[in-house]
Amino acid sequence: MTEHASKTELLQRMQTGYEQFTALLAPLSEQQLCTPGVNGKWSIKDNIAHLSTWQKYLVGVLTAIYNKEQTFPTTTPGMSEDEENELYYQKNKDRSAADILNEFTTTYQQTRAAVEQLSEEQLNMPLEQWKGNPVWPNIAGNTFEHFEEHGQNIQKWLASR
Repeated sequence: MTEHASKTELLQRMQTGYEQFTALLAPLSEQQLCTPGVNGKWSIKDNIAHLSTWQKYLVGVLTAIYNKEQTFPTTTPGMSEDEENELYYQKNKDRSAADILNEFTTTYQQTRAAVEQLSEEQLNMPLEQWKGNPVWPNIAGNTFEHFEEHGQNIQKWLASR
């Protein structure tokens, strides 16, 4: 994408990324979804829970932007991204694959709805808490770019088995 994002293009890329990722998951068995080792100790299910966690955070931020709130949800203060990811992994690792998949569908729909309600001006405005970067790259990074990153990990793992 360019420096200025079109809402239509952003929504299309989100949808395409979501469809590609869910198509990758569709033929997988519960055993494949739950087997650790995809990346580190994470299973495919754990990767999906990770994606949902970051989409939930994004929905909170986008909702705050839409509502013109002065404060935004933050990640866990004092924790590195790796530490946060470990915290969320521990929180989700014992959940069922079905529950994780359902949550992923729901969080994607919520993320899409949150993006749809924003204006192009809001999508392109800089946010102080994101070092003055516009909103849309963070949407990309927590949707289609994130799906692609984890999809590649999953594909490599599946190919090695």
